[in-house]
Amino acid sequence: MLEKIIAALKVKTGGAGAAPVTQSVKQLAAAALMVEAARRDSSFDDSEHKAISRIVGEEFNLSPEDAKSLVDLAEQRSRLPYGESIFTRTIAENFSDKERQDVVTMLWKVALADGHLARVEVAMIERLAKEVGLDAAATAAARAAAQ
Repeated sequence: MLEKIIAALKVKTGGAGAAPVTQSVKQLAAAALMVEAARRDSSFDDSEHKAISRIVGEEFNLSPEDAKSLVDLAEQRSRLPYGESIFTRTIAENFSDKERQDVVTMLWKVALADGHLARVEVAMIERLAKEVGLDAAATAAARAAAQ
């Protein structure tokens, strides 16, 4: 299933004339970046996994089971050689300004879930925010909304 979604991402982010991405692809892109954010401080634990599941469940109106499945799928993504770039590109090219800011807010929530904000997490979120097209003010607003 993950391979099908990755293939869809490659096709749908191809530029002019590309079909819009589905809501499930958007959800996976956001969840994959949240998993990546949680892993950056080298301590991706059960509390962060639960926090990501809770956040995606709330943000995307998913049942707890569907939210957990989405996060599990996002975790599987980390085993593939694509890195976060395919998901970052999907967000940058296919999400509205508000959706991009919402994803960055979710990233801050994940980073704050363990009660400790590591410097590497801050740097990664700020870099990802820039890559998806948010300026410093929007990134700061997303951080404030997460706290």
